[in-house]
Amino acid sequence: MSLLQRKPRPLTRDTDSLRNDRLFIIACDDTYAPKQYFDFFRIPRVKIHVVPTPDGTSAAQHVLGRILQFDHEPGDELWMVLNTDHCTAGTHLTSFLQAVNEARRQGVNVALSKPCFELWLLLHHLDAAAVTGLADAHAVIQALRTTLGQYNKTQLRKSDYPLTFVIEACQRAERLDSVVGGGELPAGNTSRIYLLWKAIVAKALPTQLPAELRVLLPVGAAAGNESRTLSS
Repeated sequence: MSLLQRKPRPLTRDTDSLRNDRLFIIACDDTYAPKQYFDFFRIPRVKIHVVPTPDGTSAAQHVLGRILQFDHEPGDELWMVLNTDHCTAGTHLTSFLQAVNEARRQGVNVALSKPCFELWLLLHHLDAAAVTGLADAHAVIQALRTTLGQYNKTQLRKSDYPLTFVIEACQRAERLDSVVGGGELPAGNTSRIYLLWKAIVAKALPTQLPAELRVLLPVGAAAGNESRTLSS
């Protein structure tokens, strides 16, 4: 059965709370860490829903299938959060790129981390220069354990990721991503989760945003969103 022929799963919506909210639907190739991470944050007027990731369905085409079959409406933002670790070697590379290209065609955004999502978590604590030489996911996770004192991807600690650290991670990741080669498939370590964060912040109302996140607003967005507040 084609990905586009699957029956959609309904998203239970509280119409009173979601009617004016911006909804972000995220599908991942990691079963544990991304969902816990995004569940830590509550942004007024923005809802972040991470689609559950069943074990054994981490290939990019499975992630794409999950998000395309998930119930969504015009105006919702669809994002795939992907790792390159184990997915871009040998015969996996072709299907990985096909899934990414199809996602773009379907209007699904892609936030890719090389080698893994834990690089994004590490950027909350270490500068970009400290993560570029980490050879693989194992090295990244080991660095995260050393930095935090412990790391268990099934039990993230909210205290390790305060909003001030999120801003630092976004700034570090953007600097890192600006110099990495390879385009759609980066040649070196990077994380594009900062693009997802910037999109989330852009859809929120500046007056209701936590002060820490306002530095991620695009220039001029505050005035535009203030007008939207007055007219809604």
